[in-house]
Amino acid sequence: MGVKEQVAARIEQALAACEAEGLWTLEQRPLVALERPRQAEHGDLATNVAMTLAKAARKPPREVAQAIVNRLGAGEGDALLRTAELAGPGFINLRVAPAAWFAQLAEGVARGDAWGRSDALAGDNVIVEFVSANPTGPMHVGHGRGAITGDVISRLLDAAGAQVHREYYINDAGGQVGHLAHAVWVRAQQRVAADQPAAALVPQPLGPDDYQGEYVIDIARALLAPLTPEQRLQLVTTPFEQQKFELQQQAVELVMREMIRPDLELAGIAFDRYFSEADMHAAGSVHRAIAQLEEAGHAEVKVLPPPKGMERAPGDEEAANQPLLVMKTSAFGDDTDRALRKPDGSWTYFAGDVAYHWDKLQRGYNRVINVWGADHGGYVPRVRAAIQALGYTPERFEVVLVQMVNLLRDGQPVRMGKRSGNFVTLRDVIEEAGADATRVFFIERGSNSQFDFDLALAKRQEEVNPVFYVQYGHARAASILRKAEERGVKLPPVTVDALAGLGLPEELDLVKRMLELPVVVAGAAQALEPHRVVFYMKETIAAFHSYLTRYKSSEKVLSDDVVKTQARLALVQALKLTLGNALRMLGVSAPDEMRRNVEAVEGAEAGSEDGSEATA
Repeated sequence: MGVKEQVAARIEQALAACEAEGLWTLEQRPLVALERPRQAEHGDLATNVAMTLAKAARKPPREVAQAIVNRLGAGEGDALLRTAELAGPGFINLRVAPAAWFAQLAEGVARGDAWGRSDALAGDNVIVEFVSANPTGPMHVGHGRGAITGDVISRLLDAAGAQVHREYYINDAGGQVGHLAHAVWVRAQQRVAADQPAAALVPQPLGPDDYQGEYVIDIARALLAPLTPEQRLQLVTTPFEQQKFELQQQAVELVMREMIRPDLELAGIAFDRYFSEADMHAAGSVHRAIAQLEEAGHAEVKVLPPPKGMERAPGDEEAANQPLLVMKTSAFGDDTDRALRKPDGSWTYFAGDVAYHWDKLQRGYNRVINVWGADHGGYVPRVRAAIQALGYTPERFEVVLVQMVNLLRDGQPVRMGKRSGNFVTLRDVIEEAGADATRVFFIERGSNSQFDFDLALAKRQEEVNPVFYVQYGHARAASILRKAEERGVKLPPVTVDALAGLGLPEELDLVKRMLELPVVVAGAAQALEPHRVVFYMKETIAAFHSYLTRYKSSEKVLSDDVVKTQARLALVQALKLTLGNALRMLGVSAPDEMRRNVEAVEGAEAGSEDGSEATA
C-alpha cells in the first residue's frame, strides 16, 4: 500500500472513531480524496473530507475537521503522519513522516525493471489499431507520428496492467492499390524495354491517378527480380486488366515487405497482427456484418442527398435518384446516413470499417482504440454509430486523432523527397535524427496539437533538445554512481535505513517525485496521453539538475560524511532506475554515457567534484 493509500486509511479510521464516540451518525461515509497542495509549505497532502460530510454530520466543517485531526495520531513519534493541521474553511493539511516516503520508494526500487508498472488497468483487454497507412509506398513523417503515438500508447497500457493487442489494418482492397499495381506494371514495362530491346516493347504511360514516386521503380525491380527473361516479357505484355488482381497482391506484398515493415522495425515498432482488408472481403465478413445491420433494422435502401459541395448538375436525375443501401447512422447522432454500397454494387469503404470493427468486438476486446490522422475525424461518429447499431456500447470505441507535423531544418521547411514523390519518409527522419529523438519529439506534445519537428534541433546535444535533456538526466545519475565506484565507495542498497540520511527539502522532493511514476504512467495510459510521461520526466530531471547545481559546492553527493554519502547514492540509484524505466516504457534508450555540450546543463562543468558530469 502506498503512502497516499495509508493516509486515506488512517483518515477513514479517524472517521470511524468519531462515529463510534457518537459525534455524528452517517448513512454513508464519504470517500477520502487526497491531493497535493499547490504550495509545499502547506504540507504533503490535503483533504476536504470534513467539508463533504459537514452537512450530514450537522456540524460546521472546521469542527468536523478538528475532530478528525484529534484522532489521526499525528506527531513526531508517528511512523506515518508528522503533522495534521486545519486550514481555511475546513481543509486538513497533512505532512507525512519522511520514513514513510522512504519505505515506499525502497519497495518500488526493489521491483527493479518492474518499478513504475502497475495493475491499474488489469482486466482491460485492449486492441490498439494504428499506422494502417495505405500499402502504396513508404510511410511519410505524418504516418510516423501516428505510428509512434500508437506504439507508446500500447506500451503504457501494457505497463498499467492491460492485456494489449497491436494491429495494423492493411487497406489492400480499395482503388488505390489498383493505381499502385498499374504504376508498377508500367515501370516494369520500362525496365524490360530497356533490358530487352529486341522485344520492341513500347511501354504505356502512367495513368493520371498512378503513383509517381521513384520508389515505384524499386517495387517494379523487386517484382521482376525472381523472373526469367521470358517470364518478364510475358508479365509486361499481358494486358493489365487480365492480371490486375495478382499484380495488386504482389505490389502490396512488396511494399509491406520492402518498405513499411522495415521502416516500422527501424522505429522500434512491432505488431501482433497485420489484418488484410482484402482477406476480410474474400471471407465474406463484410456481407455478414451488413446482414447483421439489416436484421437489426439499421440499414435500408434509400436515395441519399449529394455530399456538401458536390451538388449534382441539373438534369442528372439518374444519379440523383440512385437508391443505395445505407446505414441509418443519423439515428445514432451522425449528421447524415452513410452508404454501404456503391452504385456499381461494390461495398463502400465505410462498409469495410463496419465489418472490421465488428470483427474486433467479436474477438472480445472491451476497449477498441484507433489512432487515426486528424483528417479522419469525420469517420469517428459514423463508426461509433455502427458499433452501437451492432449491439455494443459506444464507450468501448476510442479514437486518438493525430495532427500533422511540419518538418523543418533550422527553422526552414524540409524539401520533399525525390524518391518518395511528394513527401518526406519516416525512414529519412529516423536516419537523420535517430529513433530516440524521433520518438520523443512525436509524443512530447498532445496528439491533437500540430507541431514543428526541427531536424537540426533533434541532433543538438543541448538541454533545448528534449530527448537529450531526458537522457542526460539518466546519464548524469549513472556518472555519479560510476565515479563513486571508481573512488572505492560501495553503493548501498536502496533501503529505508540508507535513505534516512536524506534531510534536504530538495532530496525529499525528489523522493516524492519518483513515487509518482506508476501513477503518471497509469494516468497516461487511461487517458491515452503519452506526453504526460515526457512532461513528468522533464520536471523530475529539472529538479535533479537543480539539486546537484545548488549543493555541489557545500553538500556534495560524494563527501566525507559517510551517512549523507550513502543516503545520496541510494537516492541517485533510485532516480537512475526511475528515469531508465520511464524512458524504456516509451521505447527510448536510457544511456549511461553520452556526449554533451559543456554548458548544456547549468552547473554541470566537466570534472566537477560531485561527479555530476555525464561522462567520467
